[in-house]
Amino acid sequence: MPACLLSYALTTVPTPLTASPGHVDPGNEDELSYGSVDIVVSNSGSTPIRCSRIALVMRVGRLAQDLALTGEGIAPYVEPSDAWTIVGPQPDVLVAVPSAETAVFPAAGDSSTIRFSVEPTSGLSEVTVDGLCITLDNIVVSDKCGVSYIEIEEWAAKEGDNIPDDPNTATLEVAKFPFRSGADPAPGVGRALVAVESVGGPPATRIAAGVPVRLEWHHVRGDSHELYMDGERVSHPSIVLGSAYDVPAGTVLRDVAVALKTSTPTPDGGFVTRWDHLTVCVTDQRLDSLDVTNTLTAHGPVWANHQLTVSDTLTAQAAIQANGTLTTEQTLTAKGHIDAKSTLTVSDTLTVAGPLAGVSVVVNRLPDWTGSWKESSNGWHESGTNQVMVGRNHDDDENGRTWHRYANLQVRGARTAAYPSTAPAVHDTETNEATDPAH
Repeated sequence: MPACLLSYALTTVPTPLTASPGHVDPGNEDELSYGSVDIVVSNSGSTPIRCSRIALVMRVGRLAQDLALTGEGIAPYVEPSDAWTIVGPQPDVLVAVPSAETAVFPAAGDSSTIRFSVEPTSGLSEVTVDGLCITLDNIVVSDKCGVSYIEIEEWAAKEGDNIPDDPNTATLEVAKFPFRSGADPAPGVGRALVAVESVGGPPATRIAAGVPVRLEWHHVRGDSHELYMDGERVSHPSIVLGSAYDVPAGTVLRDVAVALKTSTPTPDGGFVTRWDHLTVCVTDQRLDSLDVTNTLTAHGPVWANHQLTVSDTLTAQAAIQANGTLTTEQTLTAKGHIDAKSTLTVSDTLTVAGPLAGVSVVVNRLPDWTGSWKESSNGWHESGTNQVMVGRNHDDDENGRTWHRYANLQVRGARTAAYPSTAPAVHDTETNEATDPAH
């Protein structure tokens, strides 16, 4: 058959291709070697070439000269796709190869071929300056190292000649090398660590606190992995030789840094270490402690799992909750409730527009009544600083005598200089007292 009129060149991804292992356990399909073949076509001459069809014939089987283990799953496509279209795959009949070779090479058996064709959408194409690229993707590489080949069949003719019935042919060799773990590794190049919300889901760049996260990375045969989160190694048997880890719900409560260490053995018996890093950001973080040296302004709820300390002013437009100590060195203002499970310390003004929980206000009644005064004399009678009136007694009509009784306020469950306790430990929450002072 005549040689092809067009020029063809081939490359593979990865380069070079590595043969699949001889034995792959069920469920470990990621351990097979996958690859793709890119073939570029163009006219290297000075005369236009008209082409009606190009076919690629690839060997399939378990021999050294076979390229793919199976024809299933191979995805062909062509560029430019608007001028050319894929026809195929078209499995050919089995072809026989010699039953014996020289002593250097083992005997070969039977294999088959698979055919892919491309045709111009207009029926005939004139190939001048522009070329095309044909890709065969997702090839499961055969498990024997050796040199395979792709046969080119081309129905083409020079300008003015008729397209022949029999195709022009060419052969492109494709090498398959044995797998060598870590061969010529590049230090510092990682395994493309990513965080996603679920299998096949969107990237987990901003998540809510406590939702599950899935970490995925590329695993190559021979790799071993260590995964670190928040300063600690994650001990799970699926990580070392795996390619994914599902972070349980309730684990990522705040921004967390993730590091993946990949150790790859080299042919000389050594190792090369690669690192991948990423950070998962949490929108509603839950912090063990928060120490702010200046003004802290929150436009939503402030919730601390343990201690919340502010060296200046704390202003919240909603609720503040601390399961430990809540301390501010200046003003504390909350538009919602304040809930402190332990100590509440405010060195200046405390302003609360909602309920104050986690602390109690105790009324310490003073032991003595005030001196009496004439009711009709008018005038103001105010309590002392940080005191409230808890009792009032009157004798006779408007010209009679009146006595008042006061109490100090004490905030318990909090430390504050604003409400000192100077009264005896007599607790009374009454708001009116009708006992005669003479008794």
